[in-house]
Amino acid sequence: MDFGTTLKHLAPFAIPLLALCIPIIAIIMAGVVRIKRHQQLHETIRQITEKGMAVPEDLIKAVVSDNTSPPKNWSPASQLRSGIINISIGLALMALLFATDPSEMLWWGVGAVPFIIGLGFLVIWKIESKKS
Repeated sequence: MDFGTTLKHLAPFAIPLLALCIPIIAIIMAGVVRIKRHQQLHETIRQITEKGMAVPEDLIKAVVSDNTSPPKNWSPASQLRSGIINISIGLALMALLFATDPSEMLWWGVGAVPFIIGLGFLVIWKIESKKS
């Protein structure tokens, strides 16, 4: 068995393995970026204290608070928008897969997932709009 034949047998496994590695690499890179950011903040605070200056409150809050992103507040308008988008995606997937092979029932299941998520967003929108 030569090298070319070995690559032909490994090629079907390479693409799924690569696809699984991409999110793992993204998570690792996000952690590295966060660590670098904290190191830079600590270095800045160290340099400020070495010069005898007062450390600004913003820098202390940035070091103490570990939240890198603010919490996401869903407004009723964004829930309505998300619901309509998900329902549209679900219907489009159903239509696309039905057009490719009408005898296969896969089109119903694949399109139903975003469709049902969209219905959930619409239910949340309806409940939230009654509260306010």
